[in-house]
Amino acid sequence: MTFRVDIEFRQSDKGGSGIVVYHGEDIGYHTGDLGNMGFGINMGNNAKSVGAGRQFSSTDFWVSQLADSPKNIIKKEELLMITKQSNNIIPVIHRLVTDEFGENYWLNGCAKYVMECLGESDYDYWFFAGLTGDIFTQHYTYTKSSDDALSSYMMEENPTRFIEDIYARCGYAATYVSNPDIRKNTEMYLQTLIAYIDKEIPVIKWGNPEGVFVGYEDYGKVLLYITGNSNQPERLALEKAIQGEALSGWIFVGEKRESRSLAQLYCEAICEIPQHLSVKTDTYCFGAEAFRLWARDIENGKFDGMTVEEFDTWAYYTNYVCVLATNGSCCYGFLDKAKELNSDFIFIDEVKKLYTRTGQIWNNDNGNDLEALGGGFNVTLEVLQNKEKRAKIIAKIRECGDCIDKIVEVIEKFTTK
Repeated sequence: MTFRVDIEFRQSDKGGSGIVVYHGEDIGYHTGDLGNMGFGINMGNNAKSVGAGRQFSSTDFWVSQLADSPKNIIKKEELLMITKQSNNIIPVIHRLVTDEFGENYWLNGCAKYVMECLGESDYDYWFFAGLTGDIFTQHYTYTKSSDDALSSYMMEENPTRFIEDIYARCGYAATYVSNPDIRKNTEMYLQTLIAYIDKEIPVIKWGNPEGVFVGYEDYGKVLLYITGNSNQPERLALEKAIQGEALSGWIFVGEKRESRSLAQLYCEAICEIPQHLSVKTDTYCFGAEAFRLWARDIENGKFDGMTVEEFDTWAYYTNYVCVLATNGSCCYGFLDKAKELNSDFIFIDEVKKLYTRTGQIWNNDNGNDLEALGGGFNVTLEVLQNKEKRAKIIAKIRECGDCIDKIVEVIEKFTTK
């Protein structure tokens, strides 16, 4: 299969030089594996060759969200130039997440931000938190963790596949471009980002910290992005924005390919919960096993020989408390919506009770919860090294694992009918 590709010359501020942006007929910007191709421009009298189509045999093209615009027709002895603005910012500017409402998984905030700008109000933060499985899944690593959710692990393993899958389920095209790939062809990807901003669509920034690019200055030499709880964009030099390895990159959400049933999307997400809660690898695990290994490590003296200086509270412990607290307190909206859209989901009430119990174990269990026992966000190394004090904490963490086992059982009983 071949494509015709139209090319457009954009003059730089250095006179006769510039870049060529090429657009395939009805397919927008490509991410095909076509190599690092350049196009010569004869600024003299050979404009006819400039407008020639180029044939590609690859069919691996990504479909852009950008709307079709009238093509510039290059006439004989004439080359039409396009004047680009130096600065721009999208009109939708607000916080990426509101962590006081439990929005602690920033990739979901990024996904929601883009869909909001595309007019998809049903695809909000909590929708993506359920679709990714983040809001239902406890995680645990065997060393120390900088990941905050299931989606973080998936982005480390195969970001391209994960992003494409999540958006495909919503009916949209999407692509992930790693920072090393951006550095190989910076101008092309920068112009793509600028084109998105000019169409009032943000581009997701993956990497520490996660956020969305919402504007640019000085023709893209400076990028504006929103992250965390800030409601004002931060400025980031382009060279800094593309630093880092393959685990950092940009996510472009493309065109809408199909309309998916919201009821079906919620149904699929609920039915996948047991799968998420059963993951175990050589370096991490999810679900009941995550709680049990967390408890086992404390019981077996993981912290006994550790000094206060070595004890990274977040990476070794409170990260997991945060996930427990978030999921045990905030998953109900997605569960209720799933039941509303799928009237036969009568088992949802039992699932809610079990997640409610995990939330109580964290901070509402009549003085026997983790916070009351010194094993919540208030944990200290001294408590974890005290066998008597930690024994009660270990028991509570293991009870959470029992709740997760029951959740899997309840859902699988329904889905295997």
